[in-house]
Amino acid sequence: MMAPRRVPGLLLASSLLAAVASAESMSGEFGQAVLGCACKGGKATHGYCGFHFHWGSQEDKPWCRTKYSCGKQGLKGSWAHCDERGVARRRALDGQLYNSKEFKEYYKSDGKDRWLAAEPYPERRLARNNKAYTVYEFRDYYVDALGEQGWVPEWVKAKPEARQANDGKWWTFDEYVQFYGQDEAWGKWDAANSSRTDL
Repeated sequence: MMAPRRVPGLLLASSLLAAVASAESMSGEFGQAVLGCACKGGKATHGYCGFHFHWGSQEDKPWCRTKYSCGKQGLKGSWAHCDERGVARRRALDGQLYNSKEFKEYYKSDGKDRWLAAEPYPERRLARNNKAYTVYEFRDYYVDALGEQGWVPEWVKAKPEARQANDGKWWTFDEYVQFYGQDEAWGKWDAANSSRTDL
């Protein structure tokens, strides 16, 4: 007796999954049509805008899990592409800031390890309250008032984090490098007072 043919069933299942993944719904909290989706934020896996590299995602554009089933539908919930200017960046050994995709492209198979090693050096910028926030903290500070699209321009125009040097002046990382040189700047930066001490 011949075994039943499963190929058509698999093709049908994969077609249905592809259709679900490509379906897009631009809806808000009350089911109303919306201009764009809101990211879920920090309490959800992949809730912030980023390059979330894993077996099911090798996206070339950043994305986030979204609220209210807005955006594209996937097996793990709704998601949407988001503004690349609002993704986390970390400082690499050359002193420059890069996002996780740039680490992956430059360092290839070592990209993930290099990204994780750079965790102590996230990009921070000053919010209106003069506190230095990472991009995700900055989003959390502004998103209720400005919305998902409104906080990104604030981030882009915000001044970079500065730390208080021995002379009492506040310097950015780049200014530490200019004064102390690339090698000595890292230690001076780590030892300097931050506007985050009460966060």
